[in-house]
Formats: sequence, C-alpha cells, structure tokens
Amino acid sequence: MSSGIWTSARTWAGTWAAEAAAVFAKEWRCELRTRYALSTLGLFAFTTLVVVSVSLGPLGVMKSQGSAVLPVLFWVILLFSATAGLPRSFVQEEESQTAIALRLSATPSALFCGKLAYGLTVLLALEIMITPIYLGMMSLAVRSPGLLAVALAAGGYGLAAGSTLVAAIIAQAKGKGTLFAVMAFPVLLPLLLLAIELTRNALGGEPAGVALSQLLLYDASVTIAGLMLFPAVWNP
Repeated sequence: MSSGIWTSARTWAGTWAAEAAAVFAKEWRCELRTRYALSTLGLFAFTTLVVVSVSLGPLGVMKSQGSAVLPVLFWVILLFSATAGLPRSFVQEEESQTAIALRLSATPSALFCGKLAYGLTVLLALEIMITPIYLGMMSLAVRSPGLLAVALAAGGYGLAAGSTLVAAIIAQAKGKGTLFAVMAFPVLLPLLLLAIELTRNALGGEPAGVALSQLLLYDASVTIAGLMLFPAVWNP
C-alpha cells in the first residue's frame, strides 16, 4: 500500500516537473525568437541608468547622501524594468490564443512555476548586467559583497514572483499596462523597502539584521499565495 502511494507520488512529481520545465523552455524559445523582454528590460534599464548617472553621479550626489539615495534608485530601475517587460509573458498567451492550449497541457501550479522560473532568470541576467555598471558609474564601494549578492538574489526572486502573479491576474483585462502598475505597487512595495535596506547594509558593511529574514519570508509568502491563487486566476 505504502509503496503504491510512494510510486504514485514520484510519478506525479516527475510529471509536474516535466510540465514546469516545458513551460520554462517554451518561454525561452519564444523569447529568443522575439527578444521582447530582453530588449525591453535591457534598453529601459540602460537608458535609466545613463540618465541617473549623468544627473546624480558621484559629482551630483554628496557622499553622505549617496549611500542612502543610490540604492533606492537602483531598485527603482529594476522595478520599472520588470514592469516594462515581464507582464508580456501572460499577455502574449492571450493575444496569440495559446492560453487554452496551456490550460489543457499543464497543471496551474506547474505553469506558474515555469513562468516564475523564466521571469527569475530574466531578472537575474538583468541584475548581473547592470549592477557592476551602476556601481562603477556611481563610484560605490561595496563593503559586504556577499550580502549584496543575497539581496539581489532574494529581491530578484520576490520581484519575479510578485510580477508573475500580478501579470496573470491582469492578462485577460483591458488596459493591461495601467492595471499592472496599479496592482503591482502594493504587492511589491514591501519587497522594495526590504531590498533597499539590505542593499544599504551591504554598501555600508553592516549586518543584514531582520531585513534578510523578512525578505525571505516575503518571498515564501508570495510564492505560496501565487500557488494558491493562480488556479482561480488562470481558470476563471
């Protein structure tokens, strides 16, 4: 009896993982054909980065204010870059009329995790690209590189998870761009505050404090909420 249940659980887990991997691979195949998200996120982030560096670079920001202001600008750049590119993942399914095929071929939780993995890899690639450029342009010294890496990883995951859930909610509505900005703000605001605090601590060489545990708790909460809400959102 127990062996049969264990075999069924392993079969279900293997099928679920295969569905999530298939969704992830499909997203990247579509992205490599169109390069929509990569082009949008990269161009927006680079343009904003240049504007910020010219306006508030090392000569435009006092050293006493730089460690407080510049982390905020960095995460604002990441937020608006994600807002510009990530919602397209679900909107494209509705516009190309492939949403029905996805509903029939993948379970909602596997679909959510596959989309989340795609958004996470895009954001991590963006962070790897712009972080050294931003630090160099602003002449910022990082006293705790390990903490900065943790802040980028945890903050990027939360940003991807929250954006994936909100994008799924507004995919079938009109005025998708406006709705995403309105709905994403209250969801992502706690994430931004915690990520900014962690980034400041990394720049100043201070310990992570409670911000790290709160950020990890936020990531877990958004993931659980997404897995619970996505079936109702995706199959109205």
